[in-house]
Amino acid sequence: MPPSRHSSSHHSSSSSRSHSSHSSSHRSSSSSRSHSSHSSSHHSSSYSSSRGSSLFSSRSNHRSSYTPVRRTRTSQPYGWNDVEHGTVSHFHCSSHDYDYYPQSWTAGDGRHFEEGYYDENGRHYNNMIMAGGTTMLKCDYCGNRMVYQWQEGALPTCDKCGAQFQVDITDKQEPEAAYGGYSGGSTGGLSRTLKRILVLVGVIIALQVFGAILLMILGPGLMQRYEQDPVDPGKSVYSETNEIYVKEIGRTCVLDGTDWYDSTSDCWFYFYDGQWQYWYEGISSDYGDYGWMEYDMGEKAWYIEISDGNWVHLSGSYDTSRLWHMTDEYVNAYE
Repeated sequence: MPPSRHSSSHHSSSSSRSHSSHSSSHRSSSSSRSHSSHSSSHHSSSYSSSRGSSLFSSRSNHRSSYTPVRRTRTSQPYGWNDVEHGTVSHFHCSSHDYDYYPQSWTAGDGRHFEEGYYDENGRHYNNMIMAGGTTMLKCDYCGNRMVYQWQEGALPTCDKCGAQFQVDITDKQEPEAAYGGYSGGSTGGLSRTLKRILVLVGVIIALQVFGAILLMILGPGLMQRYEQDPVDPGKSVYSETNEIYVKEIGRTCVLDGTDWYDSTSDCWFYFYDGQWQYWYEGISSDYGDYGWMEYDMGEKAWYIEISDGNWVHLSGSYDTSRLWHMTDEYVNAYE
């Protein structure tokens, strides 16, 4: 699915535009669009090499009322996919914040990133040990990965080949530091994350029950829908059940949150700042928090956002035969 935010900018192009009514808003890099944010973190108490599982679980035994403020991150790696590669773990320490990536990967534009720790400035560390906490280390000699519990004065050694780990940086854990840190076997009750999940599940169930009761009261009239216009089958028609018929692809699409969704092409799309943007599963999903795409009618080419405001031509390594776009990229026929 698309990331928790939409792109707030467009790609730049030298192509001439015939739609003067949109010239003031097209490709504006200063506009902003607010979408509901979603966050997810998955934790486990031991290392797993299977994709999609986290290396660490959150601390639940710290009773301090201190809430850490995560440092602003710049020049970060991109193109990571949680489903394909695994879950990124987060650490809040005295000198830096760290994101731990459990394996190396290559972004869609061909740039390669190494596994390990990245601080808030984008600096990479193969191994980081944290006073007062637990981190993941990788042996330079045999490639073995090992969860290392801090022991003052001890030098970490590989539990497989016995070699001493090469440590790039040593930092100190801050109170309530383990955004994704290892709990060290804590049994201090339910973690904050679990409590929040339980509350969220309760709210969802309550909303579902309320919706079912409302539907029974108001009756089937609430579900009135409109498909193709019987007079003009090619006309795109808005539906009161949050569905539209898109003439460019000849099928009905549904509203998924704030975006339209076409299940056949696995594409989310929406009209923003005078232009359509698209998010294709299998292509856009390679770019993590980015990946929204635009089709340039003048160039007859796809652009994709690979980082904040950074739009590039879509790599030729992707199969674009299944991609579709609106006939006029500057007109929204569904409002």
